[in-house]
Amino acid sequence: MSARIPPDGAPPRVCASLPLRSIIVLTAKGDAESARNAEDWPRRHGIEVRVSATDEPDTVREALEVGRVDAVAAAIEAVRDAPLAALAAGLAARDRWIDYTPGPAPGVGDGCIFGRGPFSLTWALQHLMSANAHPYERHHYGDHPDQVGDLRLPVPTPDPPHGPDPPPTPDPPPLLVLLHGGFWREPYRRDVMAPLAVDLAKRGIATWNVEYRRVGGSGGCPQTFLDVAAAIDFTRELARSRRISAASPAVLGHSAGGHLALWSAARRKLPPGAPGAGPSVTPSRVIAVGAVADLAAARRLHLGAGAVEALVPSAADQGWADPAALLPLGIPQLLVHGDRDESVPIALARDYVHAARSAGDRVEWLCLPGVTHMPPIDPASDAWREILAHVAPQIFRS
Repeated sequence: MSARIPPDGAPPRVCASLPLRSIIVLTAKGDAESARNAEDWPRRHGIEVRVSATDEPDTVREALEVGRVDAVAAAIEAVRDAPLAALAAGLAARDRWIDYTPGPAPGVGDGCIFGRGPFSLTWALQHLMSANAHPYERHHYGDHPDQVGDLRLPVPTPDPPHGPDPPPTPDPPPLLVLLHGGFWREPYRRDVMAPLAVDLAKRGIATWNVEYRRVGGSGGCPQTFLDVAAAIDFTRELARSRRISAASPAVLGHSAGGHLALWSAARRKLPPGAPGAGPSVTPSRVIAVGAVADLAAARRLHLGAGAVEALVPSAADQGWADPAALLPLGIPQLLVHGDRDESVPIALARDYVHAARSAGDRVEWLCLPGVTHMPPIDPASDAWREILAHVAPQIFRS
């Protein structure tokens, strides 16, 4: 399946980094105290956070216009139809809007950054900082709004002084495809993986952080699978137009994205006509973190309140959609899982590893003691550092 180029041939959108100095957090009246609990993390990074318990936008608009604040975060679940939502839709490109409620505010497009779960604002502020910490290019690999990804390239280091001979041309950076999780559902998007993308760029790794159509929106079976296939095939176009390694990329997926990463490695085994069959790019390696590695087992467990049933309603389609049913994949794999993962039982990944090894695949296994579902994709966590120590340099420099 070849990558689709947007019909209008639009150039990628370049998103320059904007180091943040101050953020104002707007909350519904009565919620200011809970918002203040999220201030510590940005402040440890030298960013001032102000909390304003109001749904009046005038003060915020004035502060943005005169440059007193760089970005706005808003808890607007309780005031979704209030003027704050209208302000969100009208912010200038340099301003970032965070809606850390379950779904986007009306009129807010792809620039909206989300936090989710019990520490939603904390995650949202981290995502906001990541979006502004390193420049990236937004490329469309298809014509649907969700067929998009962010390419982050490492910042070149200055060359040391040389003699009369020209300096050697440095090797292009390797490319890692990132696939986010969220049980394949609409509220979850690629901003979840942005902190990792920034961290990897600082380590000399180019990343292609992929969005795809999801259940509850335009996704499901087969759209989600078609998008992941097209996004990975599109890396050939990225290698032609940007200075990154033309070798097959590694793919890292978390949670449901871990399932999609493993599936992307199995595309060569799909029968003709199956969604995603006939890949033009095959991953060199797969790193599946907290992965839903076995759809059949996840369906039996009713994992994610029926997430598998929502993604693949017909069990007849599960044969081509489930990497566990397509073993051996014939591609090196690393499965990483916290033994206290509360969202995806570790048994799914452990049983997959046993099955894959028995089928002849080269599979490494990394169990993270005491680790739950989200820390492995937090670049500040010990879990992420352990993953890096395990995979570098053989994953990224081969």
